[in-house]
Amino acid sequence: MLKRKDLKGKWHSPIIETIENPDGSVMYIEREAIFIDDNWDIFIRSFLDEEGKVPFFTIHAKGNYTLGDESPDLEGAVHVDFNNRARYVTAHMQSLVDMLNETSPFDGEWMIDLEQDVSSKGCVLVPSVETCPVEYDVIKIQGNEIYFGDFTEEQKEDIKKLAHGDMNPSERSVGICSTENRPRQLIKYPLVKE
Repeated sequence: MLKRKDLKGKWHSPIIETIENPDGSVMYIEREAIFIDDNWDIFIRSFLDEEGKVPFFTIHAKGNYTLGDESPDLEGAVHVDFNNRARYVTAHMQSLVDMLNETSPFDGEWMIDLEQDVSSKGCVLVPSVETCPVEYDVIKIQGNEIYFGDFTEEQKEDIKKLAHGDMNPSERSVGICSTENRPRQLIKYPLVKE
């Protein structure tokens, strides 16, 4: 069974990852995760191009984590609860800065390449810590690679329906912030240990 010492260290994307969103759009991202004792930090850098040369935004989240039981759905994977303490967003494009200034309940002003603390109010890119205090995930380590969870097609369809108002939030849980919707498959892209 996975132990904290197995996670300790810095993990990163070996390539730019192409991620399909529930609405069918794609994102190009690079991830970095750091585990020290029971603390975690994750950086998700989004790009406008497959080569990762045109940065769009960066999400940085941190907190502590608890390793749980083995996943009944995924051999060798364990449940992990990522308790969120803080969330930050950095916009790297003026169009995104303008949109965030118009739509986000942020007290300050968004500026290019300036990290903003969105922990208390969230923004269109990430929820507040209060809205999503825990992210319920799964992880599996194989050699020097770590895999995080990904939603099944059925889970993605439910999230899409909820986002479009075709499903009442009380009918089903929302995303990874709900124990009932913990991912039941692994993302195809691993992070590798440095």
